[in-house]
Amino acid sequence: MSNTCRVALLGFNDFERITLASYFRLAARGDVVYEFVAAGDDSAFVLADADHAPSVQLVLATDRQAQTLFIGSHPPAGARAWTMRPIDPLQVARELDALRLQAAGAAAQPVAAPAAAPLAAVASRDGRPAGAPLLRPSAVPAPSALLVDDSAIALRFLETRLRPWGLAVECVGRSDRALERLARRHYDFVFVDVELGADSELDGLALCQQIRRQHPLAASTLVMVSAHHGELDRVRGMLAGCDAYLGKPLDAAELERLLSRQGLRRAPGGAAAPGAGA
Repeated sequence: MSNTCRVALLGFNDFERITLASYFRLAARGDVVYEFVAAGDDSAFVLADADHAPSVQLVLATDRQAQTLFIGSHPPAGARAWTMRPIDPLQVARELDALRLQAAGAAAQPVAAPAAAPLAAVASRDGRPAGAPLLRPSAVPAPSALLVDDSAIALRFLETRLRPWGLAVECVGRSDRALERLARRHYDFVFVDVELGADSELDGLALCQQIRRQHPLAASTLVMVSAHHGELDRVRGMLAGCDAYLGKPLDAAELERLLSRQGLRRAPGGAAAPGAGA
């Protein structure tokens, strides 16, 4: 009889999540079945996106390094298990097996280690999970977002909705300026409007393609934003390389689902603005 082992996913784009879930569903073995769950659910282990600062911060804040397999370009400080991108599901399965065996060996020791805090631990008054160590700002940088839109009003509107989630936001109005920023640093999120106006050499679709070709590690989550958001528009966005697609007027609930799925949490007092907007 198979044992079910629950694994929380933190970060990753939709394609990576689907790939992992499909592999483990089709390759289920007799001894153990890995079941992927949301970050807030109880889990034995965690798969965390090492290139996504909020996911790394959540693992450190809840002291779950011993149960976490990081996947990304570099292992975070204190990582116990790590593998590189592109994701190799077979290698992920091997690493999870190793973590499971290590956990079983530790459980057999006469002195029990204190239980790890759940990912959905209750926050303390300063916003940290209860009992979690205070993180130095230099240890894990604040998650960042680059907004690309030729409309100053649209930029301000989206910025006000991202800041309550702890995102450090930068705004540009042209495609060339976006590429200049991406050549210099990594962003956890890049939000790109499809129609960037006459001053931009590239529209949003072409810009996404350029980012994926020239700066593949510069954006953990690439989000297309457009007033045109029918099924065909969304397919074009995915083919251009975006990880998510948001329609205009912006739906606050849809944006919240996207940010929550990537491991972000709203800061205390950062209430969502009602309804949709620009």
